[in-house]
Amino acid sequence: MKIKYLATVAAALFAMSVVATAQNHAQFDEKDRQTTTDWYNQHKDHAPAGLRQQDHLSADQESRLQEGRVMDHDLRKKVHPVPEDLRRRLPDPPSDHRYVAIGGHVGLIDNNFQVKAVIHLH
Repeated sequence: MKIKYLATVAAALFAMSVVATAQNHAQFDEKDRQTTTDWYNQHKDHAPAGLRQQDHLSADQESRLQEGRVMDHDLRKKVHPVPEDLRRRLPDPPSDHRYVAIGGHVGLIDNNFQVKAVIHLH
């Protein structure tokens, strides 16, 4: 009986850790930042839309691109998908999130355009 109980508790703890780990992917960690910065440094001479010099945000737009805030319509127009080769180097985002390039940054946003995390590249 004790072994069955301990096995059940261990399985429950494992399941909770898997859920917690999946939820943590809604943020960038240091490895994600380094991967993104390295990718950008290799591609900045031919940067894609959203990461080009001419795509940089104004000071006002920069102030509105904040973690936890929902992007306004002005910022939404500037969102581009991250390049696929960068996307493959990053961990899979939660199912209702996506990686975007916006104004010289890489962001993680949800389906409602709420900014979850931002990597500043310029």
